[in-house]
Amino acid sequence: MKFPSYYETTLEQWISDRYRLHHILQPDDLDLDRISEAFLVDLQYDLCPPFSDNEERVIFLNKKDPYPIARMVFFHELCHVLRHAGDQRRMNKLFRDGQEADAKAFMLYASMPYYMISRLDIPENQSDAIYYLAKTFRVPPKLAKQRLLQIQRRELQSTLMLSQTPIAGEVLIDVPAETQIYAYYDPAGNLEYPSQLILHIDEQTLHTCDELQFSIDDSLAHIDESELQAFANCQPVLSDDLDYKDGKFSLKLGQLTSRYRYAAQSFVIQMKELKTVMEFHGAYCT
Repeated sequence: MKFPSYYETTLEQWISDRYRLHHILQPDDLDLDRISEAFLVDLQYDLCPPFSDNEERVIFLNKKDPYPIARMVFFHELCHVLRHAGDQRRMNKLFRDGQEADAKAFMLYASMPYYMISRLDIPENQSDAIYYLAKTFRVPPKLAKQRLLQIQRRELQSTLMLSQTPIAGEVLIDVPAETQIYAYYDPAGNLEYPSQLILHIDEQTLHTCDELQFSIDDSLAHIDESELQAFANCQPVLSDDLDYKDGKFSLKLGQLTSRYRYAAQSFVIQMKELKTVMEFHGAYCT
């Protein structure tokens, strides 16, 4: 089981870079004490519910918890120590939920780094693959399943545009010279909102603008499935690349140009990424 089109998020790349810097290169290197040392975090075991202190950079684990559970808790709390500030008990629900969502993503990336997974001979059978990942990375099968499904979803998303090949006589649209946003509506999906947005951004905008604002309520040009060929080299936009305020999305062009080194001008945004951003900012769409 291989995933040649999988792409890492900015958070995932940051974790992987830190691991490699400290020569954490294979699953056996994912020792909790070693990781704590790499991230300058104090790890303690006691007979108490697990918790972390951001200011003191300390994580307490219950020494009676089974090791796979303790690992899952450790990576979750490690995210809070490294990336979050404030006391969740005094935090409003929106920010608390945002931190928890971030910690869940961090836990998957940090406990099972993709650069390690990509080197493994993973069984083709889904159940066998889940068992294999759980055993290799010493995590609960539930967590291994979440990570595998996450990788498979992102692989599918990435290959959606790249796997298509032109068909003789097929009608294509020309890639525009100026910035243009297209809405693609999956006939099998909810037609109230587009399932994807296809963006082509002109070079001047990429080089001179920090962000691009748009709304899914705008009168966006529609694009048919047969016309997607013109944007076969689209690169994915992630929820981290977007902000939302007053009904408008802001696409962080600086992050895209940094990630893709100005080599890409066409991008695809999945509706689920837009929903994630809206929900994080307290707005919802059905």
